[in-house]
Amino acid sequence: MPVTDAAFLRIIEDTWNSTLGFQVDGPALADLPLVGTFTVCVKITGAWDGEVRLHCPKPLAQLIAVAFFQVEIEKVGSDEILDALSELIHIVGGNVKAMLPQPVTLSLPSLLDPADWAHTTPQWQMVSRLTLSSEGQPFVMAILGGLPAGAKDCSPSAWESSRPGVNL
Repeated sequence: MPVTDAAFLRIIEDTWNSTLGFQVDGPALADLPLVGTFTVCVKITGAWDGEVRLHCPKPLAQLIAVAFFQVEIEKVGSDEILDALSELIHIVGGNVKAMLPQPVTLSLPSLLDPADWAHTTPQWQMVSRLTLSSEGQPFVMAILGGLPAGAKDCSPSAWESSRPGVNL
């Protein structure tokens, strides 16, 4: 897999800074709760199959929508939040896609149930999982996908037991 944790972190930092004007701090010190969070993903198919996920708490999601749409926070509803998070994950996914063996295609973003965050497609493994923070809020970004035998374990138990932080 040509996308290392360090390369994935650079993609995230560059996207958040150039698109939102936000700094990415990491690793996050707090665990990310499932209640009140949004999870969006884009799937990648072709010479490599997988997906890129963003798991984001509502306060940070609201700030992302404010930055995207240049509106007051009181005017940000669920539709604006989902549109902003979808655009953000699509940008990150497009940058990940550019680093993969070609040809690959990127799906439209989709919303996942936060309770299914640890669920993976059986043939996929955790490629990268970064627990970071921005604007004082934790968030998680991950790449899941097909890897050769012996690569990182992505079973739900490995996902849940992995320590927060950047594994560089």
